[in-house]
Amino acid sequence: MFKSNNVTARLFERQICTSAPGTSIHRARRFYENIVPSYTIYDVECPDHSFRKFTDDGLYLVSFSRNHQDLVVYRPTWLTFSCKEEDCDTHDLPLKARKFESFFTQLYSVTLASSGELICKDFFLYMESNQFGLFATSTAQIHDAPPTGGAIQGVPSVEKITFHLLRLEDGAILDERVFHNDYVNLAHSIGAFLYDDLLAIVSLRYQRIHILQIRDSGDLVDVRAIGEFCREDDELFLNSNSQVLVNHVGNGFHHSLPESETSFLSGIKQRLLSFIFRGIWNEETDQTMLNRSFDGGLKAKKNGALYKD
Repeated sequence: MFKSNNVTARLFERQICTSAPGTSIHRARRFYENIVPSYTIYDVECPDHSFRKFTDDGLYLVSFSRNHQDLVVYRPTWLTFSCKEEDCDTHDLPLKARKFESFFTQLYSVTLASSGELICKDFFLYMESNQFGLFATSTAQIHDAPPTGGAIQGVPSVEKITFHLLRLEDGAILDERVFHNDYVNLAHSIGAFLYDDLLAIVSLRYQRIHILQIRDSGDLVDVRAIGEFCREDDELFLNSNSQVLVNHVGNGFHHSLPESETSFLSGIKQRLLSFIFRGIWNEETDQTMLNRSFDGGLKAKKNGALYKD
């Protein structure tokens, strides 16, 4: 079918025609063949903020104050002006074009970080359906923290990590989730992943994945945690078997009882090691090489299956 290169014809076609499934983005990008950036403005007077990014729908510009305490959100308004002369291309833009306020309007400024905390300027997740934004604040890292309470050796600790869920339309803080003495890689949002209304947060210190649901009301609801146990009945199964061993010992059957913290790898580590083994099993034909490859992979994973890098 013939496609017109005229922008007016394309706008009319967009109004009366429906895009094929999965092609709406490709069709929208065709407008860049007609409308392209043609002018650059330098030395614009901008506020002293650390600008993060536009939201995916282009409705908001997210920035942070220089002291990493406040969230500042702008809405694009763009510059408009008119020219009554014939040759408008030779005229310079008006003086207001060099001001940030001519392009953006500040909606609000919200303080997120409490005492001792700083906003992680590299962390931001956006839920486009409800226009919710997820931000993170944390205290300083402790690199030589001892591994206590099931934590693994060699992973730093952060006294307090707070995830803030905001409604970007008005800056209302809807919910918060706090992790104490834990470590989540906040740089470039590596330690968290958002899929639809499900949020996954990876705890490197405790080798655990926390899955939460973001409700339409703005509440963060715990769904499950995958770490020591992968399925909901794993803990019940292990506890019941431990009770059976205790009963056998009481009846005269002497078995060495396993220690809960050292006898078993966590459920998620067992799953990952099984995945590595099955991958090597499908690739190697020599059983000697299979054992050697798996032993090497096991040694590489002995201190934890989830890594920072």
